[in-house]
Amino acid sequence: MDQQTSQSNKTPVLLQECIQLVLSYLQFNQLPTLCSLLRVNKTLFQLTTPILYLNPFLIVRSRGTWSEDEKAERLEHLLRLFISELDPTLRAQLPPLAYTDEDDEQEDWTSNTAIDTLQSAAAIPEISRGYFYHYRRIDHSFLASRAIPKVFATFSRTQSQAVLAQLDRVFLRHCGERALSICMATPRVRSFMGMIPRLKCLRRIELHRMECVTDENLQEMVDWIKTHNETHGTLRELQMGGHSEYDNRCYDGDDPNSHLSNLRRYKASEFDDDDTNSRRDLVLLPQAYRTLTELDTRSWSGAWPTIDQVPVEDLFRLVMDYGEGVAPDKGCSFMLRCKGLKVLDLYVPAEDTFRDVAYLFKSRFHPDSLSDVDKSATAAAGAIASTSTTTSPLNPVRNALTDGTAVLPPVEKLYISGHHNNLRNALENAPVGLSQTLRILKVTSMERHTVEKPSITWGYPLLQVEMPFLVDLQLQGDIALEFHFGVLRSCPNLISFKLMVNGFFSCDQPGNPLEPILSLQKLQCLQLLGKWALTREFVKGLGTRSTALKMLDLARCYGVELEEVLEAVEGLKFLWRVGWDMEEVDGAEELVARWRTRMPHVTVGFIQANEFYA
Repeated sequence: MDQQTSQSNKTPVLLQECIQLVLSYLQFNQLPTLCSLLRVNKTLFQLTTPILYLNPFLIVRSRGTWSEDEKAERLEHLLRLFISELDPTLRAQLPPLAYTDEDDEQEDWTSNTAIDTLQSAAAIPEISRGYFYHYRRIDHSFLASRAIPKVFATFSRTQSQAVLAQLDRVFLRHCGERALSICMATPRVRSFMGMIPRLKCLRRIELHRMECVTDENLQEMVDWIKTHNETHGTLRELQMGGHSEYDNRCYDGDDPNSHLSNLRRYKASEFDDDDTNSRRDLVLLPQAYRTLTELDTRSWSGAWPTIDQVPVEDLFRLVMDYGEGVAPDKGCSFMLRCKGLKVLDLYVPAEDTFRDVAYLFKSRFHPDSLSDVDKSATAAAGAIASTSTTTSPLNPVRNALTDGTAVLPPVEKLYISGHHNNLRNALENAPVGLSQTLRILKVTSMERHTVEKPSITWGYPLLQVEMPFLVDLQLQGDIALEFHFGVLRSCPNLISFKLMVNGFFSCDQPGNPLEPILSLQKLQCLQLLGKWALTREFVKGLGTRSTALKMLDLARCYGVELEEVLEAVEGLKFLWRVGWDMEEVDGAEELVARWRTRMPHVTVGFIQANEFYA
């Protein structure tokens, strides 16, 4: 065999850098996939472990399908695993551990053999390559109420908080050189200045107690970021504060059946109050970064008015969940500078938030769909640009069109929330402007609203939008009533479709039947929570046309009996769950028992609200 043939038969090798980039897309919401990759081979184990152990305690805490007892058990195991990595001198700084009978029987790391191994000099290098890449006292305050009392036999909250403070100091000494992220309270930034030489791999900073920011410690934070950049140059991500578990804008305590009560942004700290700051000069923090790829402004309520001053050109992920009706000073044209943005999570502040993005897409790919006003404005902008070197006073997006600097952000995951009117316009414009890249679109309405008829059409029939990559579409709240099912023609590859409406009133809208759902031949998950009107023709179509269906949840839907639904979908090969409001079914237990015999592979029963909103 000649050399040329030998080279052509070689299997191409995928570089680890490429695999690492692919895994970065999974780090936010694909925990089961990451856990599966751990078992494939050594390379994937080494690449996946840092992602999982970047914040393992909060991963456990935020799992909605585990009970509190299961979470406590896993938190205790993780905490013991963390302590087992410590060398003897660091572990001696902690209170004595509370050993259980099971520990002695299993002869795990608490046994004499394990302790002797930890004390040996040869074991210390291996310990330094342990699991935990980020241990944050503030974010992990819930350990004081669940895991720490069991591990250290503490009896009071004060004792548990004291142990947390000790764990915080031990962590910095133990794994500072390999820490990927760190959490700092803003008044204590100066005390972290001496840690910079050890934080060689630091990528992410999380700043808490934002309400305590003064002119002095703001400058200290800026100096800290710049010093680390000059020393190591690895900083890429910034998170500014955190919220309590229930977002006050979306919690409806008077209605126990309200879906809004289940819209939980997991609580970063069980004992910390909400922490916000509206100072505009906080923009100095993201500006201090040499390269900024992720920005989370969750406690900076003044982020929107100053977004045009933030370096967004290299952003991969942007989270701005403080809208509060305050729009940017110069509109939302900042999105046209985001050349690498993949994940966008916004609380929509104004009706025109995505107007410029939609306008740019139309002007480049569907100029015939522009209104007469838009066409005249574009012509005026072109005339001004051709005869003058000064900036046009027209909309910034039109100025950018003339000089070629405007780009459509390649957003793949879009999560938007807000008040109804702002959200309706955003949902009309955003899918149009981002149609060529969008894969996931999730929309959450923060208020109740009366909808007379659906108004969201994505420009149809004048504009024929195609969304070939959209696989997950989810609308929560009354914004789902604005959705016209006819636009499903634009996303033929949809795999998951969820409409979840709060309340018990009918979701039926004149001239908006459910039948277009049947055109989604790749649909695997269909969830309709609310009083959606079903027809027998629609149900029969599910059994003959939606052959890829795996999950069919029709809680509170009406017009068809559960028996008829089960008859229609009995032959579906991949179906494994049918959800229904069992309170509306006569003889529910007998019916479920009968169909358990006919379709043993399919689970039939009531679907809890937290399963819809997971």
